[in-house]
Amino acid sequence: MGVFFDEPTYPVIDKAPHFWKTVGNFNWKDWATFAGTAAACYPFGWAVGVAPKVPKQSALMGATIGALGGFMLAHQQSAGRLMGFFPNDKEVETGLASKR
Repeated sequence: MGVFFDEPTYPVIDKAPHFWKTVGNFNWKDWATFAGTAAACYPFGWAVGVAPKVPKQSALMGATIGALGGFMLAHQQSAGRLMGFFPNDKEVETGLASKR
């Protein structure tokens, strides 16, 4: 785990959440970020691949890279909420703080 130089400004639910707890904490905005970046990168990959005549392969690679980037961004947001660095009112209300 890294070293944090900032103090959390919101209630801390888990100081060091593991991968599956973070993924389990995804809300609809996180899933929309994940799916939206993949969907947005597909046509961009297609457009890039038209000139070298490999649009399908380029589009799939663009969607894959977009999905990975979107997942990493969603994971960062979810982990930030669990660690208290981002607003986490909903997580505190639902009682995630008691399920450590």
